[in-house]
Amino acid sequence: MKPLHIAFIWNQHQPYYQDRVKKEYIMPWVRLHATKDYYQMAAILRSYPEIRQTFNLTPSLVAQLDDYLAGAEDYYLRANKAVNELSRQEKRFLLQHYFDIHWERVIGCWPRYNELLTKQGRCREPASVDAALARFTDQDYLDLQVWFNLVWIDPEIRQQDAQLAVLQKKGQLFCEADKKLVIEKQWEIIRQVVPVHRELAERGQIELITTPFYHPIIPLLIDSNSALRASPGLPLPRTFSYPEDAAEQTVRSINQFRRHFGSFPLGVWPPEQAVSPEALAMFAEYGFLWTVSDEDILARSLHTEIYRDGFGHVLNADVLYRPYKVKVLDREISIVFRDHHLSDRIGFVYHQMCLDHAVDDLIHRFHKIRESVAGRQGEHLVTIALDGENAWEWYPNDKQGFLHRLYSRLSSDSLLKTVTLADFLAAHPPERELTHLHSGSWVDHSVTRWIGSESKNRLWEMLLDARKMLEEVRGTISPERFLRAKENLLIAEGSDYTWWVDSMPYYLSAPFEALFRKHLLNTYLECGQPVPADLEVAVIRPHHGEPAWLDDPLTGPAAMVQTKI
Repeated sequence: MKPLHIAFIWNQHQPYYQDRVKKEYIMPWVRLHATKDYYQMAAILRSYPEIRQTFNLTPSLVAQLDDYLAGAEDYYLRANKAVNELSRQEKRFLLQHYFDIHWERVIGCWPRYNELLTKQGRCREPASVDAALARFTDQDYLDLQVWFNLVWIDPEIRQQDAQLAVLQKKGQLFCEADKKLVIEKQWEIIRQVVPVHRELAERGQIELITTPFYHPIIPLLIDSNSALRASPGLPLPRTFSYPEDAAEQTVRSINQFRRHFGSFPLGVWPPEQAVSPEALAMFAEYGFLWTVSDEDILARSLHTEIYRDGFGHVLNADVLYRPYKVKVLDREISIVFRDHHLSDRIGFVYHQMCLDHAVDDLIHRFHKIRESVAGRQGEHLVTIALDGENAWEWYPNDKQGFLHRLYSRLSSDSLLKTVTLADFLAAHPPERELTHLHSGSWVDHSVTRWIGSESKNRLWEMLLDARKMLEEVRGTISPERFLRAKENLLIAEGSDYTWWVDSMPYYLSAPFEALFRKHLLNTYLECGQPVPADLEVAVIRPHHGEPAWLDDPLTGPAAMVQTKI
């Protein structure tokens, strides 16, 4: 019996959080996910040499890791100072943000941390923590500082590190030296993120790929009107069409990859799995051999459906579980399509199940796929592709229980073979060709998550105005200033800013919207041009009853709080 080939692709991404004028990071997620996920997701494979996987380390993530190792600091670290030096606003910041991890799965496991959460009032809204200020002692704040940074270190690392294990057992009455130790351990882990990926790639256990530098929606950079292909009648802003920016974002990612890993990436992850014929033609032009998107894109490209029974098993498995080649503008590239259902089961379902049952379920589904394609010609490939960090804090004891069980089962099953995409495609080139490629992303096979609403369109208008201004001043300012200005604009092209606006609660999206405007404001300042007045005014406003940001969300811990109007 032929084995079923399985490709896991983990997308490791964080948006660019730095205010480039102040050289400070407004959010800590690069640092914290590095210590909990980015290192350990790769390092765990050392225990399973038979497992092959693919990792996308996005350039914006790698650039920020480099910044941290060069001494960068985020606002959460600024509030990690000695407790006798904390201002009232910094204490307020701690009470709001130092519980930013899963309350039940993580905080609930540790009596002292859970006690502090109860003392805080179990409040999520920023303006609701004021009452807790009078209840917290200096020791409470110190224990909170230690626990927050401690639980953001991967549990398996904490268990295996003697010093961290002692702190974890101690549980309370921490001292400043304990807090310093935890941060030093975080830095040790961050320093190993790129080296562990390089090590595993050099011995062929993982394949490393890249993505356009600041994670823009490439079809929209090339032509924002391409959004109408999936969503006719969608209200759009003035046309944004700068294929040269899409090319620059792509070339920069290749160059960074070569600097860090000494080779050329064979695969490219389109940000948000958003593809179009023009995007794939560009990827092929720059030498990429393969890319990946969602099963809904395949279905619409073939003008069919991916049919599933009541248990979620694919009925036309021979359609989904194989690679395709796409020829566009006289260029060719291979493309695989992820199983959306299985990827979502890892991301959103299995944490709700007994872990043994969850792994049994996934292995069973792999074998059902293998049986369903057994009589078909050629080799078949199941692609599972998802974020490599966001799911795990929902699992009991993070990723360890699930992944160790899964990798152990896969390692011992001769009929299930994990592969890297490059190795699989080299041995089994696509036999089928797509004559039409649908333009869309993993979200509803469209790009409406990034364009089409009133506020999203306003951001695109601001971006377009700044882009036109940049063209007008080219040659009139020094090359150095022009490049600094262009850098800010390329950052603002990232997908995460429009992702949050009009899609998430106001208090969560406001800092992203403010950072977007700050990047564009910096573009004008670098060019010596007047800053448009609308860049000084928030695009989004709170809904009725929501707290408002009365201060600039980017000014640091003293202002990263909200006040009721």
